[in-house]
Amino acid sequence: MKITVIHGQGHKGITYKMTKTVLDFLAEDDDEINEFFLPKDGPGFCVGCNTCFMKGEEFCPGADKVQPIIKSMEESEIIILDSPNYVMEMSGNMKNLMDHFAYRWITHRPHANMFKKVGLTISSSAGAPPSNTVKSMAKQLKWMGVPKVYKFPLISNALNISTISSKKEVELKRKAEKIASKVKRRAQNPHASLKGKIMFYMFRKMQSSPDAAWNPKDRDWWIEQGWIENVRPWK
Repeated sequence: MKITVIHGQGHKGITYKMTKTVLDFLAEDDDEINEFFLPKDGPGFCVGCNTCFMKGEEFCPGADKVQPIIKSMEESEIIILDSPNYVMEMSGNMKNLMDHFAYRWITHRPHANMFKKVGLTISSSAGAPPSNTVKSMAKQLKWMGVPKVYKFPLISNALNISTISSKKEVELKRKAEKIASKVKRRAQNPHASLKGKIMFYMFRKMQSSPDAAWNPKDRDWWIEQGWIENVRPWK
């Protein structure tokens, strides 16, 4: 099994500890884990040039950073996004990377493999609930076609890994084991969700319309995949 992990921060704090604990329960010795740390492994800021939409993702100014990450995601069975809770949201580094992935949304040129994956979003906060952060990251994966995304938020009551209480560490480990078990079961039985199929058919109709001619790159992608006809990405 292949797992892609994208860390929305460079430091190895509580959120990183949560992810590593999940991986301890989730991954087997022969599994391949590809980790990317932002901002080091990520692209510069998206400048909104629309090149990925209109010309192709390979022409993006940050393609040399973006494409290795998206390729790893598309080849993995499991995708994990983690980010500390920064002002009730994902880190700016993570949001910037998601901006670069917009061309892979179902509205544009989704990759067929994404409809058969499982995602996991992870976030910690010293006090304020990080639930919005995990939901926000999960939304990004779902719009890329990932049918099931689990969420692992944790209020740590600590500023860093050195000040977390033993009680919280026990809670972290217990929750990590539980969520890892769910992710593993789903990864062993991948399937598209009803909501994902509805979204696909909605945008298939859009791409079949004469109005889709405004972006030939997207329309040609849907035609090339056979999706305008009888081929479906989850089969």
